[in-house]
Amino acid sequence: MSNHVNGAEDPIVHRMVIDKSTPASDEDSPVDYSILRMPFLRRITTDLQEAWPVLQSALEEYDISCALDVDRYFITFTTTRTKDPYAILKSRYLIRLLSAAVPALQAVKVLNGIPCHLIYTGYHIGGLCKKFGIKMDKYVSRKKILMTLPVQALEKLTGCDIYLRPSDDLVAVMGPVQGLELVRRIVEDCIVHNVPPAPGVKRLTIYAQTIKGVKALRL
Repeated sequence: MSNHVNGAEDPIVHRMVIDKSTPASDEDSPVDYSILRMPFLRRITTDLQEAWPVLQSALEEYDISCALDVDRYFITFTTTRTKDPYAILKSRYLIRLLSAAVPALQAVKVLNGIPCHLIYTGYHIGGLCKKFGIKMDKYVSRKKILMTLPVQALEKLTGCDIYLRPSDDLVAVMGPVQGLELVRRIVEDCIVHNVPPAPGVKRLTIYAQTIKGVKALRL
């Protein structure tokens, strides 16, 4: 699991503390004892509380315990015997997906290895506007165009779940790698090159249907 998201180093990784002095519960475990303390957005507090039983159950399968601090807006993940050394790191992607209002039952799939992309469209570290030097006035108009993305058609085409979150300058995507790359390309074309997404998705859908029809004729 990389410590980078969208090409930018993830500072949250450095909040993880590994203490090798604590004996492991399982001698074969590659991780003796690790803690990841991670902040979450205040506005998702209620959603987290409602989804907490689901999250705890999912994390227990990886021998990870979690504690929710609703006063200081932190979640603490702790593990002592997981056989997956990256499981606790995957938790940070789980919180980001929840922060993007991805349903808990969908977000926890990242723990099972479902790939995800968090495409920041604005001026975050690694965001498209920051990376390509897009001016604010152009970004405002292009973000409106991005909202015309035919999400259901693109989900069917790519096999991905897509979540447009304009208030967070974010597009969250979960699914197969090829689908993730296609969604990223369409979002980048819109924000960076001012290409409306709907016509492109329509052309790709027609192309996919054509290829499918040709393959059916060959059978």
